[in-house]
Amino acid sequence: MRLNVEREELVSRLRQLQEAAGARGLDGVLLMQRADLIYYTGAVVQGALAVPTQGMSCLYVWRGHQRIGDDAPVEPTPIRGASKLPEALRSRFCDWQCVGLEEDVLPVALYKSVCLETWPHASFVDISPAVRQQRAVKSETELGWTREASRILVAGFEFIGAHIREGLSETELRTQMDVAMRREGDQVGVRVRSFNGEAPGLVAYGSSAGIDIVFDGPLGHSSRQPYGPMGSSDHLIGRHLPTIVDVVAGYNGYISDMTRCFALGQLEARFVDAHRFCVDILQEATRRLVPGVIPEEIYLWAMQRAERAGFAENFMNRGNNKVRFLGHGVGLELDELPLIAKRQTDPLQENMVIALEPKIVFDDGAVGVEDTIIVKVGGGEVTTHMEHGIQFR
Repeated sequence: MRLNVEREELVSRLRQLQEAAGARGLDGVLLMQRADLIYYTGAVVQGALAVPTQGMSCLYVWRGHQRIGDDAPVEPTPIRGASKLPEALRSRFCDWQCVGLEEDVLPVALYKSVCLETWPHASFVDISPAVRQQRAVKSETELGWTREASRILVAGFEFIGAHIREGLSETELRTQMDVAMRREGDQVGVRVRSFNGEAPGLVAYGSSAGIDIVFDGPLGHSSRQPYGPMGSSDHLIGRHLPTIVDVVAGYNGYISDMTRCFALGQLEARFVDAHRFCVDILQEATRRLVPGVIPEEIYLWAMQRAERAGFAENFMNRGNNKVRFLGHGVGLELDELPLIAKRQTDPLQENMVIALEPKIVFDDGAVGVEDTIIVKVGGGEVTTHMEHGIQFR
């Protein structure tokens, strides 16, 4: 499998960004966030990308020069650290009066030391929405890496099904799963765009999934220590309560997200019924992932189904821990567009990649499913191929 993006595709991405900047009346765009730099340059560096609305872009690099391939779409310019960036930018782009920035992720310190230092009289516009919208539609190369990440992830879940046992701690089972996925090619790291975002994934038995949440997701993370509040705990897996596993894998930067449930012994009917409801929601919502559909409509439909079925209080968690989405985009980052939620009215486009995750959380356990799905004409293409039902052992 090819592990880099073709130069022609990178050039096309930059051209689309230039068009978006021009439509907003900008003179140019400055990008400094890692995932955005990878997307537009194909390189993993410490640096900054200056993209004028007209003319040649420039990639300023202070670490990672040897990681830039010969087929890079822009000629890299080495500089001696971020402190030298204003001088370098002024030498080529000093006349910019309106500049697009990644305002959702750019640190204030860099805004002051780089942007205001370079363009003290310019106005600044948030270009992140345009960047994220562009990144939401994947190329065939990106989809190939997503499918490979999903293959690795399914192998990890198959390992769980074969090795879960009573008396094993959540952390030990998750560690063994991680090893299995590493052997399959998992990249290990996961990028999250949101401020203070952490997403290690988890194995949660019983009430571990129902504790207070410290991130924007439907499952609680009991964790091993209070100041590392994400991930699995040392609680032992037992019988007659569900074990829910929500884990991500990555391949060459691209992420897949998946959830399945396991049980040792029989479960109460309320867990089985709730899980069956989540499976029905996932399968029907998958069929609705076609170009032109409004994400908000899928979300509202799912909420109405939960209300009619009597699960509204616990669907996507409960109380202050309830999350207000049904699914999220995945790609170079775990929290990409589109979001399946209220007020999300931009129509879906073919080759968007979405993790749909209907879940129901009780005080003593959680059930639910999640697949990574590609928006396609005729219905979503599931990349995480595995039985949706609870796996009883």
